[in-house]
Amino acid sequence: MTNLQITTETPRIFLTDYASYNNGSQFQFGHWVDLSQFNDADELSDYIQQHFKDADKKSPLDAYGSTREEIMITDFEGFPEAFYSESGCDYEKIFKYIELDFENLSDDEKISLWQEYSQENDYENDFYEFDDEFFNMFFESNPEGAARATFFGQVNWSDTYVKFNGYGNLETFNDPMQEIDEDELLTWLIENK
Repeated sequence: MTNLQITTETPRIFLTDYASYNNGSQFQFGHWVDLSQFNDADELSDYIQQHFKDADKKSPLDAYGSTREEIMITDFEGFPEAFYSESGCDYEKIFKYIELDFENLSDDEKISLWQEYSQENDYENDFYEFDDEFFNMFFESNPEGAARATFFGQVNWSDTYVKFNGYGNLETFNDPMQEIDEDELLTWLIENK
């Protein structure tokens, strides 16, 4: 599973280039870039190219006019590690992440999105409200199945939510956020929404 833990709220990268790094001047030409200041990956790419041109004018790499071409990202903050690469991040996904504002979604919004994800992908960790409607939906004409699923499951009749375990038995719980794989949900949202 990919680690999508976020360290800060502001998505940014430390931009430099391999030639400056090899010359020992990566801190002279490198700097933090706040990604929220750009509308999309193309705008950021234009900024990077202009930064390289300005650095080449200020301090050419050698007497032969070599230009800075290879981007180097030595650090990042505020977006999932899965989108980071030293030789250039997945900017399209980063900007989708910024637009999504996942960290500020309410628990109810995340639960609703998880349910949508589960239904679209026939995901086995779909869960439901633990009420009469659930039993009518799955066991209306099968009381023996309901008895078996509750007897062999882990059911607390005062819980709010229910899901089927890998054996087709019921498991109940109260905190649906513990049932949501936020990394998986975030990846699905960025790739599909």
